[in-house]
Amino acid sequence: MWAYLICNMITQYFCIRSVFILTTECSSLIVTLVITLRKFISLIFSIIYFQNDFTLYHWIGTAAVFLGTFLFSNIHKDIYRYLKKDKIQHVE
Repeated sequence: MWAYLICNMITQYFCIRSVFILTTECSSLIVTLVITLRKFISLIFSIIYFQNDFTLYHWIGTAAVFLGTFLFSNIHKDIYRYLKKDKIQHVE
């Protein structure tokens, strides 16, 4: 039991330390996004490890997390620019 407690304390220390370092390097919105993704991955791991049901609400939450991350990262703008550039090259 003590070993689990010590391992948990060590991992929590590294997690908090990483968040503090991330806070000094990035905006608060990015820090919030990273923490949300970490919690999401932790939730998925918990569902798989404890073999709980993955309900409709979990799917909705999963879609919301990935959609929010996708929109925030501006990847969709890069994809649009790439596709638009590709169409212009095919016309010429």
